[in-house]
Amino acid sequence: SEQQILELIRHRQPFSARVESGGCELRIERYQPMVVTAIHDGHRVLTEFADKMRINDDQRRFEEDPYTGDIAQNFSICMRVLDSRYCCDLNRDPQSCIYDEAWGRQVWKAPLEAAEKQRLLEHHASYYRILDELLSVLTESFGSSVLYDLHSYNYRRLNGEPPLFNIGTHFIDFKRFGSVIDHLVAELGSIELADCTNRAVVDEVFAGKGYQAEFVHRRHPDVLCVPLEIKKVFMDEASLELKEEVFNVLRQALINALERNYKFFNALNGSSREKR
Repeated sequence: SEQQILELIRHRQPFSARVESGGCELRIERYQPMVVTAIHDGHRVLTEFADKMRINDDQRRFEEDPYTGDIAQNFSICMRVLDSRYCCDLNRDPQSCIYDEAWGRQVWKAPLEAAEKQRLLEHHASYYRILDELLSVLTESFGSSVLYDLHSYNYRRLNGEPPLFNIGTHFIDFKRFGSVIDHLVAELGSIELADCTNRAVVDEVFAGKGYQAEFVHRRHPDVLCVPLEIKKVFMDEASLELKEEVFNVLRQALINALERNYKFFNALNGSSREKR
């Protein structure tokens, strides 16, 4: 249950669990000031909502961020969302997280009833209660921490040569964390993929205005939340087929880059020593 998860976090117990609603998984191998999330990885739709959806599986998958959870799960603290963003988008505030229309398509055959919306909103609230508790404990223990907010994006509908990596900085305090972002841009920019030009940029395609970044900035100013968009070069946008060789190289390179950036952050912020 959510309450059991919160209690484990408060007592700083390592664990792996799926919240009883089935909407989110959290794994904590050890408590350290680094969290990786994949809030758009999910594709699940509850049975009672599936028949109400006008949009089909492939249309949903196109705008979801598949395989970001496969990257996130390689880190000591990982939150992976299993529900589709088309049910309840955790990167939108509670007032706008349930779409009537998204990317030009009607989501539902008919408007949801108030009770149905409330059930989906509870998934949103539950995720942020758990995240809030986790970040509170990490701040108490380490003073400061970093959260890598992983996403992926469709690029073929864009003009020019979109970047392989885009960091959104709208809610980032550059006076405090600017050097960490500069370091991460350099790390990401050094990644080499066959037949792929790599550019790592800030705010070119996305500015990082999602609700998770806003929530962390507002509730936990000592936590650096880094919204990171990955160009979907590792899959075919149309067929949704994974390009395994590309993905395997990209995943390992990205894991290495984030680990090095975390060490840089840790050294800079002195958060490797517990406060308690």
